[in-house]
Amino acid sequence: MIRSNFSFLQVSIFAVFFAILLNSCSARVQVLPEPVVEQTLFRSGPVCPGAIFCSVGKPGSLNFKGILVNKTGEKPIFLEYYMSSFEESFPIGISMKLDQTWHNLRKTSTDYGDTVRVVSILPADVADKLLSAKEVQFSFSSRDNTSTFTLSSSNTDSLKSLLKDLKEKLDSQAKLTITNH
Repeated sequence: MIRSNFSFLQVSIFAVFFAILLNSCSARVQVLPEPVVEQTLFRSGPVCPGAIFCSVGKPGSLNFKGILVNKTGEKPIFLEYYMSSFEESFPIGISMKLDQTWHNLRKTSTDYGDTVRVVSILPADVADKLLSAKEVQFSFSSRDNTSTFTLSSSNTDSLKSLLKDLKEKLDSQAKLTITNH
């Protein structure tokens, strides 16, 4: 008699365990939050003043970077300048002379590696002036010295074209919306 009760107890525990297992493995729809895409990055091709071969990240190259900030809809544009990590001491900033006016660009970051990348924000009014400028000079300042380059007419046209293309792509990009169906 005790043996049959012991069997009934084992069967009862097994049944409860099986019911809990089935309940946890049901075919309910799970709601999993998706990662939010916070920004979309656009990067232009490079311009290398005074160089025959040009690529992004090559010391002495310039290019533009645009970001669509999905949370706010902002679309800032940045100017990136690359230099050899052995070329300069601590980088201070970038300036651009558009026709007869110098514009100091606010440095946002400096990345160190095989090359040093100095990133400065390009305000919208300066970007518009760059698109209409006839003469462009670029200046980079470090703790030790300042280097100024006058862009040739072909480099100026290339820089304007890259900026115009980047602005068009950035302006055509709509704010992303994530929907759950």
